[in-house]
Amino acid sequence: MIEELKDLNQKYMANLSHGDEFAEKVFMYRDCHSDLILTAPHSTCSFVNKKEKVADLYTGALVAYLGIKNNISTIIRSKYTPYKVLISDYIIENNLQEHYFLDIHGFNKDIEADMCLGTADCEPKDCPYLENILEIAAQYHIKTVINHPDYMGKFGLTGRYQKKCQKPNVIQMELHRHLRDFYEEPQIVETVTIPFLTEICKIYKKK
Repeated sequence: MIEELKDLNQKYMANLSHGDEFAEKVFMYRDCHSDLILTAPHSTCSFVNKKEKVADLYTGALVAYLGIKNNISTIIRSKYTPYKVLISDYIIENNLQEHYFLDIHGFNKDIEADMCLGTADCEPKDCPYLENILEIAAQYHIKTVINHPDYMGKFGLTGRYQKKCQKPNVIQMELHRHLRDFYEEPQIVETVTIPFLTEICKIYKKK
């Protein structure tokens, strides 16, 4: 597993995390005809707030691996562009808005949580599968916060999707580095992160 993740990660780490500069598209969509789509909008560096934003390291490889192993559709940023390219626009342009989305990000701040779930302007009680995610997180002893002030998702895919589609079908999931870093924390990723996210994929499949 860990070696597969490292192999997948090479394309996102390339060019100082700018990804594949020769990639035809900014976002690569792998369609498995699943109700759920896993997304990694910051798997490489991106252009945010008129400047370059560092990559959410390892998110691209994690999402790609989960998609392959669970037959789940994925959308992953493949390269950096010196201008804004939004995953929410990509979803609308490709008529994918009827799906559910789990938007995978990463954070490094020292807060009392392993994972932050953002529901933007949607009430948590109205978000499909949120309770299931919390139950599974508890089973894996993942300390979780909902709508931490810094990670609510209002300005990312979650908030933009809500405004454009008027649906609560996106949850932003921010994972602390120790849950993502399969170089420094391979045991945690192998025994906690991947099994945890795999269980979530199964829940969406039971719809």
